[in-house]
Amino acid sequence: MRLLSIALPCLWRFMFLIPVVCCVSCSSGTSYNPVHGKVLYKNEPIGGVYVTFHPKQKSALPDIPRGETEEDGTFTLMTGKGEGAPEGEYVVTFYCPQQVEDKAGKKGKPKGMIMQHEMEDRFKGSYSELAKSNFMVSIKPGKNELEPFNLK
Repeated sequence: MRLLSIALPCLWRFMFLIPVVCCVSCSSGTSYNPVHGKVLYKNEPIGGVYVTFHPKQKSALPDIPRGETEEDGTFTLMTGKGEGAPEGEYVVTFYCPQQVEDKAGKKGKPKGMIMQHEMEDRFKGSYSELAKSNFMVSIKPGKNELEPFNLK
């Protein structure tokens, strides 16, 4: 019984340390810097554009930083569930899905069937290919407010 009364206070100290050790061991150690930007198409804000930041150097990141533009063209970059992106150099690509218009002469689906609409890139692939992208950015430590990306 005496041993238990001596060991119990020590046990409580260790129980307090367990969550701390778990949190430290689970964190990746990668810090994300807030990144905000805007996409313009023909000098006008555009919503629904997927913006992807591809690290120029090989990265151990499990997720690539991405964002989607709001109706006013603004976006906030996310890496997985974390807001922002790690410091570094990136090549940026853009993809804007839009519904394919039904072509004249195609027969419609019978009533009661669920219509599935095909999607295509509004930019026709002009900005979605990594190898052809001319958009480069450098993410610095701290808050990053990027110059607008103006797509033609």
